[in-house]
Amino acid sequence: MSLVLSLLFTIKLIRIVAKPVRKIFGIRASEILQPANLLSLSRIGLAPFIGYYLWRGDNQATLICALLLIVAGITDLLDGYVARRLNQVSRLGMVLDPLADKILAVALVIMLIFFRGFPLWLAVVIVGRDLLILAAGMVLLKGSNIIVPSNLTGKYTFATIAMLLGSYVIRFDFGATMMTYVTVTLITASTIIYARTFVLLKGGASPTPFEDRPLYRITRAVVTLAVLGWYFYKLYLFL
Repeated sequence: MSLVLSLLFTIKLIRIVAKPVRKIFGIRASEILQPANLLSLSRIGLAPFIGYYLWRGDNQATLICALLLIVAGITDLLDGYVARRLNQVSRLGMVLDPLADKILAVALVIMLIFFRGFPLWLAVVIVGRDLLILAAGMVLLKGSNIIVPSNLTGKYTFATIAMLLGSYVIRFDFGATMMTYVTVTLITASTIIYARTFVLLKGGASPTPFEDRPLYRITRAVVTLAVLGWYFYKLYLFL
C-alpha cells in the first residue's frame, strides 16, 4: 500500500515540476516519464511514507521503514544503469539522480531529529554540504550551462550517509557511531573535491580527470570490504 501511495505521490510531483523543468532544460515533459528518471523521482515519493513509519515507531513500522530505505537504495543503483541500458542518458537525469538523493537524505535527516534523536550538529553538516553543492550546481548551470556529474567520493559519501541514517532508523547504536566517523571523513573529502571542481569550472578551466590507478582501486576495495564487513558483523549480532 505504501508503494502504491508513493507512486501516486510521485505522479503528482511530476505534474508540479514538469513546467519549470521544461523551461530550465528545454525538454519535453515526456522525458520526465523515462524509466530512469521515474526511478529517481520515486526516491522523493518514498520520503513521506518513511516519515510516517518513523513516527509510528513500533517494531513493525521500523521494519517497513527499513524496507522502504532498501527500495530507495535499489532505485539509486538502477536509475543510472537503466538510463545507459536504454540509451536515455540525459542532462535531466544527470541533475535528477543526485537531486533526488539529496532531497531524500535531507528529509530523512529532519525526520530522524524528531523521531530518533539524530544529533543536530551532524544534521547541520550533512544538510549544509548538500545545500552548498546544490547552490554551486545552480550557479554553474545558470551562469555557464554546466552540469557537474557526481564524483566517486560523492557516491561513497551518499552510501555512508545512507548506512548512517539506516542505523538510526533501526536504533543500531554501534552502526550509528561507526558511520558517523566514516561519514564526516568522506563529507570533508568530497566537499574539498567539489569546491576545487567548482573553482576550476567557474574560472573556465577543466578539472583534471581522476586517474583511478590499480593501487587506488585495490586500496579502496580493501578498505570498503573491511568497513562493511565489520559493520554487518555487528549488525548481525545486533539483530
